[in-house]
Amino acid sequence: MGMEHRIAADAAHVTRAQAQWVRETCFGRWFVGTELWRKYVLAEALETLARLAGERVGAGIHILDIGCGEGSAAPLLDAHFRPRRITGVDIDSQLIARGRARLSDGSFSAEIRLTEGCATAIPLADDSVDLVLCHQLLHHMTAQREALAEMRRVLHAGGVLLLAESCRCFIETGVVRALFRHPAEGQRDAAGYIELVRLAGFDLADADMVTESPWWSLPDLGLRRRLAPGLRARPCTEPTEVLVVAERPP
Repeated sequence: MGMEHRIAADAAHVTRAQAQWVRETCFGRWFVGTELWRKYVLAEALETLARLAGERVGAGIHILDIGCGEGSAAPLLDAHFRPRRITGVDIDSQLIARGRARLSDGSFSAEIRLTEGCATAIPLADDSVDLVLCHQLLHHMTAQREALAEMRRVLHAGGVLLLAESCRCFIETGVVRALFRHPAEGQRDAAGYIELVRLAGFDLADADMVTESPWWSLPDLGLRRRLAPGLRARPCTEPTEVLVVAERPP
C-alpha cells in the first residue's frame, strides 16, 4: 500500500473509531489530570515497569505513549529512560490540547510531541519506535487485539512494550462503575491480559510480569494496611492490577 493510500485508510479508521468512542465521564477526565493519579497510579506503575525492563531499555530511544491523555507520563518517561523523542497519541482532542499547553515549556531533555489518533490506527510508520507505553488503556477498549497488533507493528524487532492494566475485579466494583465509563465486554483478569499480550506475538517470561493490588484499588483504600500492617491480610481472590514488560521478537 502506498503512503497516500495508507494515510487515507488511517484517517477513515480514526473517523470510524471516533464514531464508536465513548467519552470518559467528566470526573474521569478530571481525575487523570490530578496529582493523585500521577503520583499513586501512573508514577508507581512506571517505577515497577522501569525496574522490570532493566537494561533492555537504553537512552536515546523513541518512545510511544499510546492513550497518553494529557501527556502526564511524558515527564516520568523522560526521567526514567532519557529518550530522544516521546510521541503521545490519544483519541481525545481536548486532552491533547491540554497536554500540549502543559508540556510546552521546553524543560525536558526529550522532544515531546502529542497528536490526536487512535490505538487501532497509530499514526506512525512500521518499526519506528523502540518502546511503547500502554498504561491503563486496554480496559477502555473492545478492539484490544487490534490495538496490540498496531503496537507490535510500530515497534522494531527487539522493541519493548510496557503495559499496565486494571483488572476486571476492580473495574466492576460499584464505585468505579459509578464514576468512570468502561465497556463491559472489554474487561479481563490478570491472566487474561497476559494471554492477550502473548497472543499478539510478544515474548514475555514469568519474571517480566507483576500482579498486585495497590491501595487505591482496595475497598478500604488500604486503610487496614496502614493502621494494622502486622495483621493478617484478608484473602484476595485475584489481583486488581497487572504490569507486564514484553518484547517484539526478531
